[in-house]
Amino acid sequence: MGVRVKISVLVPAYNEEKHLGACLRSLRAQTVGCEIVVCDNNSKDSTYEIAKRYADVVVAEKRQGVAHAFNAAVKASSGDLLAFTGADSLAYPGWIEKFLPHFADPRMVACYGPLEGLERRNYWPFRMFSQMERLGIRMKMSWVISGANSMIRRDTVVRAGCFDARFNMLEDCLLFSKIRKYGGVKFIADNPIRTSIRRVDELGTVKLFAKLFKESLKLRTVRKVKDEHFLPIR
Repeated sequence: MGVRVKISVLVPAYNEEKHLGACLRSLRAQTVGCEIVVCDNNSKDSTYEIAKRYADVVVAEKRQGVAHAFNAAVKASSGDLLAFTGADSLAYPGWIEKFLPHFADPRMVACYGPLEGLERRNYWPFRMFSQMERLGIRMKMSWVISGANSMIRRDTVVRAGCFDARFNMLEDCLLFSKIRKYGGVKFIADNPIRTSIRRVDELGTVKLFAKLFKESLKLRTVRKVKDEHFLPIR
């Protein structure tokens, strides 16, 4: 990028002892160095102890919800570029490195990539979701982007007011809808991240996609979503 920048990877975690260790080890294995920041969001298992073993910074957030957890991690981090993922995700070694060249353009404020299934890599609902994301960004509907695989300039996140903690779902989409006005957002098709398919299994594929489509439209038009089926799982 010409000028050396610091990258922080932010990971919210709620009762994630099953997945967190592997997630953080994958971040430690990145080809580009990064600060790893984990926010423990009231976990009752060994999430906090695992985070302390691998992360550079571990912060506790008592207010329940992924938006609160992400915001606490943003505040505790020091990076110029903030990468966002989930505690139930695995990053390929070049994940951060593939995002960086695109930020050489000062007009670019965010990049994001597709999702692959953690339990089943070639998981067709995630491939469909990636196509929806690409279509959305071309139509300037960046609110459909998943925050499990993204990188945003720190100053842009702050200008946008961080994550809206009133939402327990689509909080990442709302943030992207706000940052769009500050510059370019680019989909990096060859930079996937593997993430758990448990939410899809929890509701069922058809039901989940129908709900996401419906609530995305509501988010876009009236800034309200109905999130009673989306319990805190990360």
